[in-house]
Amino acid sequence: EWGYSPYSEIIRKLNEAGIPRDQIAAIGEAESDAKKQALFKKVRGGAIRVLLGSTQKMGTGTNVQKRLVALHHLDAPWKPAEVEQRDGRILRQGNDNEEVEICRYVTEGSFDAYMWQALETKARFINQVMTGDNAIRTAEDIGGQELSYAEVKAIATGNPAVLTLAEADAELQRLHLLKKNHLDEQFLARRNVRELPGRIEWLAERLERVSADAGTFAQHDGDPVVIGGRACSRSNLLSAIADKLESLPALVPQAEKIPFGSYQGLQFGLIVDPSFPADVYLEGESLRKRRLARDHQGSKAILNSLDRLANSIHWEVDDLRQDLKIAQSQLGEFQSRLGKPFELDGYLSELSRLRDDLKFKLSVVHQRSADDDEGPTTSKLSLKIKALQADHKVDEAPDRPRQAVIAAETPITERVRQRGRQSSQADLGAEFYAVAEFDHSVQDASVNRDEHTMNRSAAMRHLPSQQPG
Repeated sequence: EWGYSPYSEIIRKLNEAGIPRDQIAAIGEAESDAKKQALFKKVRGGAIRVLLGSTQKMGTGTNVQKRLVALHHLDAPWKPAEVEQRDGRILRQGNDNEEVEICRYVTEGSFDAYMWQALETKARFINQVMTGDNAIRTAEDIGGQELSYAEVKAIATGNPAVLTLAEADAELQRLHLLKKNHLDEQFLARRNVRELPGRIEWLAERLERVSADAGTFAQHDGDPVVIGGRACSRSNLLSAIADKLESLPALVPQAEKIPFGSYQGLQFGLIVDPSFPADVYLEGESLRKRRLARDHQGSKAILNSLDRLANSIHWEVDDLRQDLKIAQSQLGEFQSRLGKPFELDGYLSELSRLRDDLKFKLSVVHQRSADDDEGPTTSKLSLKIKALQADHKVDEAPDRPRQAVIAAETPITERVRQRGRQSSQADLGAEFYAVAEFDHSVQDASVNRDEHTMNRSAAMRHLPSQQPG
């Protein structure tokens, strides 16, 4: 009704450029759902080469991506989600093209600059909410999408210094993130330097005690099991354990250790608890235990647990030696890392100063002041910023730092697999209980419970099924 239609103008120009009119379509030409599906089928088949439409009409449900090679934003919408919705028409599973092109068009000196500025502000705020960063009152982080908006805004203003300012802001955000990561690493180093000596001491003491028990166990290899002062053969051992179970109290007010006898030079028995299933324990210089299942607490289950505790003692010695070596290596690494300054501090300070100067030069306050001729111009400041960035190339900020993994460290699950390749299925089953028992002892020492639980669950997946008891 205004005498001008952007759709008609675009179609006319495409037609003049060589694309036949019957290969160009607008989404508004399909008034019903059936006609839309027929149109989409033509686009997927290649009969329609150009499809025009608004975000609302070509949003969710527009599956035409099979042959798409380019998407063109002719204007700026009001919400960042609408930009993502448009891009989602081509950046989508089912597109046969390995590479696609996304173009954004702006008119210099027009309302486009305001629109892209609004998108930048909204996207920055949304990013702060989505990442849960509530430590500060204003969002400063500019991610990849926000920088893209800033670039388009800079192009629309016709001033290349605005683009330099946006790039400097993004660089500063990366530097601040790197500095935060550095501070996190220093905190991690201080904490480990404080805590690792205690863990090393505990591991060394535990290794000494378990090694002594392993020696005792080896010296008494072949000795009969003694229960109640009477040596038991393998045939009457189960009945002897059953007699001991008969004499146990039905209820106990608190956890209580009840001895049964000796097993190859080490004392064994049950730890009964009013709230949890009983534990089978094997004790010499160290205490090692394994919890029984609620529905399997008979004499056979106790004997099986006892055998697994005994067979796993040498593996625990090996694990303790390796864990002690790892902890000592970690302590040395964290001590060497402690107190190191942030290497890019000077670059961060200088870039912040130049960015602030350029931002002031581009501000309305400065443009209205009488001191416009004082100091470097925006072009000179832009050149200084670019030269400084060229001299200090900074990669993308890494993920949040994690505790370094020492080369000598081998995950528990990998140790299970390695030993499994050298042993039978039955031995592998026994080995898993050794790992689980070591895990249990480490938990008692207040070492990272979640990590060991995860390793234990992962190890379970690699074991053959076990019969109850």
